[in-house]
Amino acid sequence: MVKISEIVNQNPWWKHGEKFAIFDKNLKEANEKPIFFKRKRIDLNKGSIYVLRGPRQVGKTTYIKESINKLISGGIDPNHILYLSSDFFVSRRELRSAIAYFMNKNIDVADLYMFIDEITSIKDWNLELKYISDSGTLEKARILATGSCASALRKKGELLPGRGLEGNEYHMKPLSFRDFVLQTTSQVISTIGEAEFCDSLKKLLSILEKTSYSLEAGFNQLFKALHQIAPFKQELDYLFNLYIRYGGYPFVVNDYLLKKLQSEQRQSSFAINPKLSEALMRDIIGDITKLGKQETFIRQILKEISEKYGSRYSFSKLASDIETTHVTTIDYLETLEESFIVTILYAFDFNKKDIKFKGDKKIFFQDPFIFHSIKSFLTGKDINEIIDETLQNEEFVGKLVEGIVASHLITSQEIPMMREPKTFLWFYYDTRGKEIDSMVRIDEKYTAIETKYQSSVSSKDIWRTPQVKEYAILTKEDLKTEDNVVLAPVDLMLAILEKSHQTL
Repeated sequence: MVKISEIVNQNPWWKHGEKFAIFDKNLKEANEKPIFFKRKRIDLNKGSIYVLRGPRQVGKTTYIKESINKLISGGIDPNHILYLSSDFFVSRRELRSAIAYFMNKNIDVADLYMFIDEITSIKDWNLELKYISDSGTLEKARILATGSCASALRKKGELLPGRGLEGNEYHMKPLSFRDFVLQTTSQVISTIGEAEFCDSLKKLLSILEKTSYSLEAGFNQLFKALHQIAPFKQELDYLFNLYIRYGGYPFVVNDYLLKKLQSEQRQSSFAINPKLSEALMRDIIGDITKLGKQETFIRQILKEISEKYGSRYSFSKLASDIETTHVTTIDYLETLEESFIVTILYAFDFNKKDIKFKGDKKIFFQDPFIFHSIKSFLTGKDINEIIDETLQNEEFVGKLVEGIVASHLITSQEIPMMREPKTFLWFYYDTRGKEIDSMVRIDEKYTAIETKYQSSVSSKDIWRTPQVKEYAILTKEDLKTEDNVVLAPVDLMLAILEKSHQTL
């Protein structure tokens, strides 16, 4: 059985109140970094269960601790807040015992908060939440549970109908480029010596805070928003190159900024600690092997995805190349996707108005740093060497950017359970091999988006089909409308693109 001392140790605010933030490991580390990255707050209503999915290393535990800190600052009694890290429990019985202790401790209290971190590490965790709901505990409490294994969260969460979970699932992913710009620019300014460039970055930040775009608004609004920040193309180029190099994981971005702040040199890039990519890979491999997957197959699949990056191919082709079955390949790929490692784009069939299940697919990694880390893991090369090699290959940078665009389009529209990526985002190709990189469906209207991260682009670089009414090409430099096609620099587009309200 769980010891009371272990529960108390996980809830230092019961002793220290608001001062716990001074001693808490997660908050202390976050406050010592150049940037304490902020995420959108979830309004926690009594009687509801909330689930927050996201990969490890993205800041979920720090988010919970900061939420607790804000609750206490807002006047909530620290004794009415429970935090449990499921890593400390070996069974549902221990988790139930810890919650029972908290409820008995507050038997006369009518308003309680419970945070259960990495709940998927407990077998059949959903049955425990079901028990909590059915026992009447939610009449006086609300629960926020987090997990890195999205597959376990989603599939088990589906088994909790009518228990306050509907509409309360959220994602926390690596920073989008917009969040990256909004939250890092102030620190980036302090690392740059050129006064004019620093002043331009400040003005960019001021304008971007008031300028955003939703795909639902249509391309007329897009062009207006793009022109608001077009004067800052040079500044966004600089920031986007950092994003391609370091991605959106807060711990990686902070490592880069810390090194640059401590250095008197003014180069745009710095070597990051190889241990960061090692830590990420240990989490990726560790979480997936916990699900009963074999590391050998994981390595083989990651190798094939890396080598075929940006190309289209079938699951059957991939299975043949790694010498395993079609079913096994799909199982592993879906696990990688649900663990926020890869994005699988399916081809679309206009005749059926559905995906081509047997057609070709495109598979990308969900963040640039995942790509760099996996290449380092597979080759044994230092992560910084991998990054430099990648960025020197213009063709491959284009493929990397195409993957970044796909991830951002998903983040802009995705709603857990109700709007999964394969219901609104695909690529398209016909029997002659003509292809469209990304096709988004919004309110039954199809929008085609081609990524051409190169200097010279024209409207002829996108293939047209009668079913699609709006077309855009995301370029490296061009900003114009040509033959009813919007040409827009990819960094400008991603800088203004809003996230779904279900993504923090």
